Amino acid sequence: MDRYFVKTEEIEDLPKDIRTGKKIISVYGIGFVGTAITSVWLRAGATVIAVDKNNKIVNSINDKKIANTEPKAKEAFIEAVNNKKLFGTRNIKLAAKKSQIKIVSVPVGIKNHIADLSNVYSVIDDITINLNRNDIIIMTPTVPIGTSNQLIKRMESKTKMKVNEDFFYIYSPERIAIGQAIADIENNYPAIISGVGKKSLKIAKKIFGMISSKNPIVMTSTKAAEAEKLIEGLYRDVNIALVNQIAILCEKEGIDIWEIRNAANSQPFSNLHKAGIGVGGYCIPIYPHLLLQTAKNRGINLNLASISREINEAMPAHCVNRILKELKQTNKKKKAAILGLAFRGDIPDKRLSPTYDLVNELLANDIKVTVHDPFFDNDSLLPKSVKVTKNLKKAIRNVDIIIVATNHNQYNKLNDEFVVKNSKAKTIVFDGRGILNRKNFTKIKLITIGQKND
Repeated sequence: MDRYFVKTEEIEDLPKDIRTGKKIISVYGIGFVGTAITSVWLRAGATVIAVDKNNKIVNSINDKKIANTEPKAKEAFIEAVNNKKLFGTRNIKLAAKKSQIKIVSVPVGIKNHIADLSNVYSVIDDITINLNRNDIIIMTPTVPIGTSNQLIKRMESKTKMKVNEDFFYIYSPERIAIGQAIADIENNYPAIISGVGKKSLKIAKKIFGMISSKNPIVMTSTKAAEAEKLIEGLYRDVNIALVNQIAILCEKEGIDIWEIRNAANSQPFSNLHKAGIGVGGYCIPIYPHLLLQTAKNRGINLNLASISREINEAMPAHCVNRILKELKQTNKKKKAAILGLAFRGDIPDKRLSPTYDLVNELLANDIKVTVHDPFFDNDSLLPKSVKVTKNLKKAIRNVDIIIVATNHNQYNKLNDEFVVKNSKAKTIVFDGRGILNRKNFTKIKLITIGQKND
């Protein structure tokens, strides 16, 4: 096979070729991450093929009925569809054939604490069948260390093409938070980029310069970039576990973790995270397991990572134990209202939310549960006996305890007057996120994680 090497001037022309539609981008997986990635490229003037196996998502794109709540995403999608610069499809092979830049943003699953890369392999295989010379592949999912090397070998063996000669491979892990994803990509954080060979890195720098105001951080290898993203998440998980464990000590000692945290963080080298009822989302609870998987294969014991996971996973049970002591179980069945199904405040994302474990712990202790969340009024993962509502007054009606599980802004101003008026005079409030002002609770009992009971 005669190889065609990309010339320097062609790399320099990439931004112009992308804006004029000479180079078309395809994005595979239009979930939270894929929506943000698609949006920033549309905002940069690119023509994008949005690929997803979910027909509902594809139709919503083409019909301009975007349900995603990510700020600025809906506007970018609708404008691009109107200008014929965006269309959705389920046909992966067609998208691969018609595009020159292929961005993979499908989720990595996890089964029994082991990474499930089946989505990634499936997309890569379909792309490989329709891979053309000089195509650019950009991988964004968070993956175990060494995954890129495996994918490249797989592609080379199936196509007989060579990376950095016939096609180009870039690994750039997404670094976004739902609710501010577009701002994160465009302005908040530098992109982490890596590639195989000098040309791949040159292409990466040129491409990411189109969508980010910050200079990218260039890693020496794809393995280093993969490790960096995992360690970002592990650091947060370990930090949260540290604070959670100290919070339990503070409860026993009759001191306040929040006071201690504020004082400690006045030093620039201290960055204690916040104690809480649990850790959710599809990042922090997952990444340690991906690192532990690699470490196990290398015969290394990352016991700090595994212990931290155990601590954070045990927090819902710890909180319920405190709640049970307050309720002083009698023959009368107790009622609880959990405020928050989303794993983080002010976003419609409930993936791996600690609320699920909290619900199960309460039900196991024969407590009737209602869940409130401003973003959800139903949930198929919860037991049928658990009601989900967007109506806060309805949720707390005649309950024995209110449990703040998510730091939605709506809950910050909760006070005893509102509780007494809409629930009952002896309702207890358990603040599992440390967001309530104790001065607002003089008539009823407020218990805060990391503080002694009054």
